[in-house]
Amino acid sequence: MPIDLSKFKDIYVSEVEDHIQKLNDNTLLLEKNATDMKLVEELMRSAHTIKGSSATMQYEKIAFLTHVLEDVFDYARSGVLKITPEIITVIFSAVDSLDKALKDIKDNKPEPDLNGIATELKRVTGVATEGVGKSARTNDGKPVVAKETLEKKQAAAAALTEKQAGEDLQVGAMTYIKIPVKRLDVLMDLMEELLVDKMRLEDVKKITPQIEGVVNHLSRLISELQFQVMQVRLVPVDQVFVRYPRMVRDLSVSQGKDVEFELTGGDIELDRTIVDKLGEPILHLLRNAVDHGIDKKGSLKLKATREKEFAVITLEQEGLNIDWRKLIEKSANKGIITAEVAERMLQSPVWEHGETPKHDVVNLLFKGVSTNAQVTETSGRGVGMIIVKNFVDTIGGRIMVESPIQGGGARFILELPFTLAIIEALLVNINGVKIAVPFTSISRSVYVQKEGIKKMADQEVAIIDGIDVPLVRLHNLSNTNTESMISGAKTETVVLVKRGTTIVGIVVDSLIGKQEIIVKPLSSVLRNIKGFSGSTLLGDGQTILILDTMSIIENYKLIKNSN
Repeated sequence: MPIDLSKFKDIYVSEVEDHIQKLNDNTLLLEKNATDMKLVEELMRSAHTIKGSSATMQYEKIAFLTHVLEDVFDYARSGVLKITPEIITVIFSAVDSLDKALKDIKDNKPEPDLNGIATELKRVTGVATEGVGKSARTNDGKPVVAKETLEKKQAAAAALTEKQAGEDLQVGAMTYIKIPVKRLDVLMDLMEELLVDKMRLEDVKKITPQIEGVVNHLSRLISELQFQVMQVRLVPVDQVFVRYPRMVRDLSVSQGKDVEFELTGGDIELDRTIVDKLGEPILHLLRNAVDHGIDKKGSLKLKATREKEFAVITLEQEGLNIDWRKLIEKSANKGIITAEVAERMLQSPVWEHGETPKHDVVNLLFKGVSTNAQVTETSGRGVGMIIVKNFVDTIGGRIMVESPIQGGGARFILELPFTLAIIEALLVNINGVKIAVPFTSISRSVYVQKEGIKKMADQEVAIIDGIDVPLVRLHNLSNTNTESMISGAKTETVVLVKRGTTIVGIVVDSLIGKQEIIVKPLSSVLRNIKGFSGSTLLGDGQTILILDTMSIIENYKLIKNSN
């Protein structure tokens, strides 16, 4: 009875993806140390595994190309072949071809023709692979042909029962399983519904004390289930980081630059939805760094770390400083800032004394301006930095830029939340309207005497612990009626939000309490309301807005720097 191999396709694709990544990683290392036989053996094992799996799944073209690769590494291991830069380049092309072929298979497309790259690989290396299972290698002047043939391998695969084939693909004790993303999304949707029901039960408990014990126990179970679901959604940033060494290598080679690339912290875990979006902005930062942050020689260090409630992604580029003067001049030429503003910015060039300029100057990086004299395939249009800023703003993070840095160069720091789906928030009342303030941004809440509030220009400021703290009233963001916000009380309730060293106070009428909330994107009707990042549904069915504390702080910085 013929075996239905299609049911093993997902397992096959997953396995081959891992080995293609290993081929990429180890070839990068081999390029730097062509005599490392341990690397050669690792590469040979990966090629051999892909060849065997592909032959079993009857993907003969992939099986043949990986057999050619296996022979190349076997030649190198046996001292018959010396790995050269030309061979490395063709090996990378072969790995790229395998990657594309696997994507076609994953998308249910026919297996592509790989004969061209296989022929090129044989030409530059001298291997004489005749077919899967037919390796010819020169040894002391005599050809050695492997005894195993494709026909024997296919016959062996056909002899397997369906049960045996399944067992072969699941050998060993399984400690991890791969789950389709759609199932995780469904699980998350169910979890969100449970969380809403938990809020409703908390309200019911207040009017029906008899069920308090049951409700408390159920709430604990739901909280534990929520925690476990969130843990399942976490994936290491290495899932996107692993792409970059090869990309940096190819880009630096194409531009004739010597770039040392260091990658650390790939095991830091973030919500899958954030990691899915992280790849493109980091790609643009790396491209910009290589393209016009490094002249002939330099280094890039990409690092992920965990700091309290945020993940921090840092890209440090040792090379050229950001040309702030040119950035200001080009921004004025494009009409992004006026000539008067440009002149004011250029009057105090702190960057020439080793300091990063003020926020309003740094912010020009994200306005679609490039300091590149020419547009290249990788940068020069200024679009990449807009993509980076949009990504950070969309997920409620922030980006900081430092240039110059010690030794010369620039440092880009992305501060990102660990999850977007369910967060803890402080519910507040402003003019009779409930608003959610994310806890990750809250420093604390305080009561401020009204007589202690003073005006500096058009900005209200309260003195808290001896520090001038700017106050923000929500009507400035949403055109709410201000009269009803000013009560006859002698104190103001202020929620202090903080990012970095900047503290801003948000004036509220009262504090309602802490609440776990489900973050939902704003509807098209509400999307133009400034100062809010999303909405959430409470247990009573009420939809409330989530305050975008980052935009409030950034808006304050712009006002401050313009004065």
